[in-house]
Amino acid sequence: MQTIEIQTSQNVNIEYPVASIGDRVAAGAIDYLIMIGYLVAMILIFSILLEITRGSGIYYPAAYFIILFLPLFFYHFLCETFLNGQSFGKKIMKTRVVKLDGTQAGIGSYFLRWLIAPIDIYMTYGSVGIITMLINGKGQRLGDLAAATTVVKLKTAVRLEDTILKYTPKDYQVRFPQVKLLTDKDVAVVKEVIDMGFKFPDVMTYENILSRTKDVIENKTGIESTLRPRTFLDIVLKDYNFLNNE
Repeated sequence: MQTIEIQTSQNVNIEYPVASIGDRVAAGAIDYLIMIGYLVAMILIFSILLEITRGSGIYYPAAYFIILFLPLFFYHFLCETFLNGQSFGKKIMKTRVVKLDGTQAGIGSYFLRWLIAPIDIYMTYGSVGIITMLINGKGQRLGDLAAATTVVKLKTAVRLEDTILKYTPKDYQVRFPQVKLLTDKDVAVVKEVIDMGFKFPDVMTYENILSRTKDVIENKTGIESTLRPRTFLDIVLKDYNFLNNE
């Protein structure tokens, strides 16, 4: 698991793990729910303002709409700026935006992340951001690459199922011995992609991520397989565990 050191106000360096894709997807889903709630409230308030001011000298529908809409439009930028690198979703998931060198990100970094978010997330249903994070290995989407930031997990409880370990029986038959060419980091990515299936809401995007991950593993190991991506990756994980625990 990729880690990063953050210096506290007491000049003590603490090592934090980079937030997993699952944590970031979950935080994003929470933020979407909050934004939808705000949008509903905004429409109600807008309707009330129109009703109250109709026929008066302060009837400015366009101004009301813009003022009410701006917090929603700048949601992530405002949250990260005023909540020390966190949105409400990130607070719940205990993650935070930091500079890649571990220092606290500034307003310029938050703005770059927000500016590129449409490409990373909104226009591509999150697929570009997720694939970029998988490829660079530092938990960075395009916005993070531009801002030299990443997202770290502030508090974690490590469980067996969070590691790359996977139970294999003693009589297990290895299908792809070439997986010995992989590293623990490679297999950790495979494990993370498999686990995403329990949280990822967009099935088509998730299937695309599985397929791209399979292609990466095949290119790195020389394996050629007609298995479905999810089945292939599950076997790769089991083979790697068995071969490295002989």
